[in-house]
Amino acid sequence: MTTNVPLITIAIRREYDMLLARHRGRRICQLLGFSNGDTTRIATALSEVARNAFEYAGGGTAAFSIDANGSGQELVIRVRDEGPGIADVTAVMSDERPSLGIGLRGSRTLMDRLEMSSNAGTGTVVTMAKEMPPGSPRFTTADAGRLIAELANQEDVSPVGELHAQNQALLTTLREVEQLRAVAIDARETAEAAQLVAERSLVVRDRFMALTTHEIRTPLNAMIGYMDLLEIELAAILSDRQKDFLARVQRASHHLRGITNDFLVMAQGDAGRLQVTCREATARTVMREAAALIMPQALARDVTVRLAEAEHAVTYFGDEDRVRQVLVNLIGNAVSFSPAGSSIDVVAERVLEAPGGNGMSGGPWSVFRVVDCGPGIPTEKLDHVFEPFVQLSSDVQSSRKGSGLGLTVSRQLAQMMGGDLTAANGELGAIFALWLPQQAAAPSA
Repeated sequence: MTTNVPLITIAIRREYDMLLARHRGRRICQLLGFSNGDTTRIATALSEVARNAFEYAGGGTAAFSIDANGSGQELVIRVRDEGPGIADVTAVMSDERPSLGIGLRGSRTLMDRLEMSSNAGTGTVVTMAKEMPPGSPRFTTADAGRLIAELANQEDVSPVGELHAQNQALLTTLREVEQLRAVAIDARETAEAAQLVAERSLVVRDRFMALTTHEIRTPLNAMIGYMDLLEIELAAILSDRQKDFLARVQRASHHLRGITNDFLVMAQGDAGRLQVTCREATARTVMREAAALIMPQALARDVTVRLAEAEHAVTYFGDEDRVRQVLVNLIGNAVSFSPAGSSIDVVAERVLEAPGGNGMSGGPWSVFRVVDCGPGIPTEKLDHVFEPFVQLSSDVQSSRKGSGLGLTVSRQLAQMMGGDLTAANGELGAIFALWLPQQAAAPSA
């Protein structure tokens, strides 16, 4: 329910009345606790609308009130004129009649809302409203009486007095601008300091990447190679217990190398140093190569990897080595999450248009889908599986530990090739889809 508490009404008959309306409007805003900025906006909008009523319609009235609706309150100013009315209000408020509507359109930008209604022969009503300052108490009839009594203490409403008031408002605004300038200078200095920290962080990251590459991965590869030689040369004399120890060291070394490689690829992608070389290739070839690399892991877990093409000879446009890397990661994850005796489907197909919601457009697309029989992806983690260091866990996969970077790196690579990597839940398990362009993109104009 809307309640209305009237304040004052000013007749607009002379030039002086427009001055009085602006003065009274400013004083009411000050008594109601509006800021200097909002007071100036309201007074300016009122002055423009009152001038229209005087110049185009020969006069009218400006009525002030406080309107309450629900939990909100507004200062409302209704300017009624006595003119012939406007045939097309919409044209006036648009750009079709700029000479008449420019003041109204400008006033609309200064107020929270401005509405105009008019009928031929009955005049025009312009309703302007500004929300009361935050924290203002409920305005009552008693408050209106006190406000009107304050207005009765007349101030100088002469042109000189109004000019003085406007000068004071301008000085206040200039002080506020100076304060904002000081705040802007502080913000700029803070931003420059943050930029310096970021630049130093990039230097540290580059040094760390170099350290990881030369001081960790290189000796780690040597350790793995020597352990493989030990396994070959000492296989006949090692006891079962010693073979088990050696196998544990080998698995741990391979795991550490995988984490190191994932981190380096991700860091190179973030730094813009990761490169891909895209060309047309066949899906069948890269699927077979990726499946062959995962076959020992699949046989050990008694999981079957099935390859299929939805149509004959699906091709894609991408970096064959990077596509193989992504598929190895996806198929390896699927094997880890699928129970023994189950199967995994790796299917390639050609799609004319990408489904909505994944940010891709155009087409056609080549899609590699890896479908497992695992527990699926928890709903609360579906939107986060591609974030760094996010890992899924299940009873089936409890023995496998990863870095949480594989999917992050895979999606980076997919996007660098002009595609994407998406995740969803199917009828039995999770479905990861690698989207790649079916052909090279046309050069931009």
